[in-house]
Amino acid sequence: MIGPLVFRKPAIMIAVTVTMFSGLVEMAKAHPPMGEMSHTSNGAEADAPGNHGMFMVGSETLFLLHMPMFTQEKHMYQMVLRAHLTDDAMAQYRKLRAANPDKPYNLINVDDDKFTLPDIKSGRVTSFTATVYDGYSNAGGGTPGPVLLDNVAVEIEDVVIFRHFNFGIDQPAELVYYLFGYGDEAHLTHYIARDPDFQNILTLPSPPDEFSQTQIEAGLELDFPGMPTQPLGCSSPLQAKVYDTLFQGREDAPVRLDLSQGVHDIWYSTGNLLNAKDPCPE
Repeated sequence: MIGPLVFRKPAIMIAVTVTMFSGLVEMAKAHPPMGEMSHTSNGAEADAPGNHGMFMVGSETLFLLHMPMFTQEKHMYQMVLRAHLTDDAMAQYRKLRAANPDKPYNLINVDDDKFTLPDIKSGRVTSFTATVYDGYSNAGGGTPGPVLLDNVAVEIEDVVIFRHFNFGIDQPAELVYYLFGYGDEAHLTHYIARDPDFQNILTLPSPPDEFSQTQIEAGLELDFPGMPTQPLGCSSPLQAKVYDTLFQGREDAPVRLDLSQGVHDIWYSTGNLLNAKDPCPE
């Protein structure tokens, strides 16, 4: 039966083949492989609602730090939120954080509550439902630990840092970190710029005295002169020592940052699908 079909109906076979090929092309455009994005997209088309992993830092005050990717439009954002969970969930998280100050607790919005990160910045999304996980690993391109809490309500109090990566701006020659916090708590996270880069999150023993509470709540940048951004290392470049930093890069505004004790290095990674290729594979 195959032979007659091929020789008697060549036009039908060609039409079917072309139709199937066109369908596969459209599927490929709609669902590009992991780590790739359609080159014809203007950004808005690819920035569709999705799931967003976020690291959790802070004890009394919760901050959420988005897990960014240079390779997928909807994850090309560095974002820090001040937020809170329900009272019971916050109590459980605070207890765990006190017992495990260096652990990368994290959460991800559930499948039936997807959003874009611009939805958060614009104020269209002020709350969402998430699953909280017990730790995180770079294995498999990024893997949360066991589930701690499911279907937890998350309320956003403030968008502290929000920026889309700008691929037309060069990577800073020297290290830059964001300083942010609330009350008696302060944290650092590396300014992520261009592939290859890294995500680093640290909690300080206390806010630096040089800054007001309002400045730290708003978030600010500290430059680390003499510490080049490249080549990348495979562990945090900030070690237990005192650093001479510059507030917003101003040479007339030096700040001595003491990291010699009491600092918790919660997360460092060049993986987790941040870069197109992890320079430090496990």
